[in-house]
Amino acid sequence: MTASYVLKLACFSLATFFAVSFAASVLLTLLSSWAIRFAQRMQARTAARFLFALRIAPAALGIFAVFGLCIPSYLWFEPEAAAEQLGAVCIAASIATVVLWTRAVLSAGRALLKSHRLLQSSRFAGETKIVAGEPALVVRTARTTVLAGVFRPVLILSRDVLETLSPEQVEAAVRHERSHSISRDNLKRLAILLAPAFLPLARIEKAWRRYAEWAADDLAVAEDRPRSLALAEALVRVARLGAHTEVSPLVTSLLGEDLEARVDRLLNGEPPRQPLPWKSLALAMLAATAILLRPSTFDLVHRALETLIH
Repeated sequence: MTASYVLKLACFSLATFFAVSFAASVLLTLLSSWAIRFAQRMQARTAARFLFALRIAPAALGIFAVFGLCIPSYLWFEPEAAAEQLGAVCIAASIATVVLWTRAVLSAGRALLKSHRLLQSSRFAGETKIVAGEPALVVRTARTTVLAGVFRPVLILSRDVLETLSPEQVEAAVRHERSHSISRDNLKRLAILLAPAFLPLARIEKAWRRYAEWAADDLAVAEDRPRSLALAEALVRVARLGAHTEVSPLVTSLLGEDLEARVDRLLNGEPPRQPLPWKSLALAMLAATAILLRPSTFDLVHRALETLIH
């Protein structure tokens, strides 16, 4: 396999990612309002999963198109001796993809570094204690109630918060943060940073953060009325201390998104909502993938790539 053959394959792959990811980004931007309204009819945890899947969809579809369609069709149909020249559109799309991925990796790297520094400084200056049955770092930094770290997240609490809240409220706050850990929300934040989109999807990201907080509230209180009241009171008391400024996108704070709406849900509840039929959707996606990955599809993709290079 010659260097020119591999280089052309790399350009094809990058251009394919650009085309698919850009198209998906445009479609999501146009349908973002509908998607958020659709999520409102779901349970909070289901809505969070749905919106997270939408946010990473452009990158995920682009990667699937490259490894599932572009590379196999190129290796199957493209003769190694072909002497075609790459077109300007293909080169420009390849450069745009490289720039986009570089920015995403650098953003994720900076976020990981900030998260690591926060954990290191908290471990150095803080004290490991068992709070409400969970290990936590207790620090002197004011107004801190966060879950930091990605793969092994750590609960960080400040002394003023522990002194302000009652034992029941502390337990509710700890259960909320551990709910984020169970849902791997900090890891999902990293995945969002590493899933570049050619158009900003800020509305979907904001909606995901909102429903992730609602889902953590629901999991923490487990439909227990005293726990709901305790968590609502904890949110209000911590908010009165002043919001802690997050130093990393990979840190989840107790206050999170839409404090007023969260307190209202905890105090008054909300109507029952229907779960999304994930099994049916997964079967439909598997069937669509099986239909898509046919020899005729690879031939069609190769013809499209031939058009692209000219």
